Amino acid sequence: MRSSPSWGQRFVIVAVCLTLGFLIAVQVQTLRSQQMTGTMRAPMLMERLVSAQEQIQQLRAEVDKLRLQLREYEGAMAEGRTATERLTAELDRLRVLAGLTRVRGSGIVVWLKDADKPPPAPTPEVSAELGIVHDTDLLLLVNELRAAGAEAIAINDQRVVATTAVRCIGPLIAVNGVRISPPYEVAAIGDPDKLEKALTMPDGIADNFRSLGIPFKITRHPDLIVPSLSITPKLEFTRPTER
Repeated sequence: MRSSPSWGQRFVIVAVCLTLGFLIAVQVQTLRSQQMTGTMRAPMLMERLVSAQEQIQQLRAEVDKLRLQLREYEGAMAEGRTATERLTAELDRLRVLAGLTRVRGSGIVVWLKDADKPPPAPTPEVSAELGIVHDTDLLLLVNELRAAGAEAIAINDQRVVATTAVRCIGPLIAVNGVRISPPYEVAAIGDPDKLEKALTMPDGIADNFRSLGIPFKITRHPDLIVPSLSITPKLEFTRPTER
């Protein structure tokens, strides 16, 4: 016959059973917690996903807005550059017309001087005029060149503009208040063909000078430099007006 377990053995058995029960309970609780955590996590992740999508939409809208502003800024800058370029080109053109800048281009140089031996005069009254270059002769030459399309003219390195005065001062000629002496070199930038033809047409200015015994020569230049105005005239009574 088997003997009944002692109190010590019973205590050990009870302790083991209680420990197993406790471990089983903990395991069950852990499984329930994990199940509940997984069940609660899905809505939270869905909420975060929706929030992230909304933020992405907002960021995309902000990016589109910034891109539109960038295009507007670029367009404004392009318009500003275009306007600046137009103003700069107009300013350069006005500076050329006013003679405030040195210019270069194709053109001709007209060389003339007083005659070494004037031709015989028809009457004594005009004998002093033959073979002498006067201020009116240079003005006539300048007008012919302008009419032929000359864009820049200089007489002995004196730029000729709207305010230029050409007049005789004793035996010399003054251009812009600067006295010059023969030989005279009139440089003109423009179409060389048109300029030369305007001066050499039959009974034109070249024939007129030669008939007076004045040496007259035309030289073409592919790259001619005309200086700027040496003295800028002061305006005391003239001012701009909108009317």
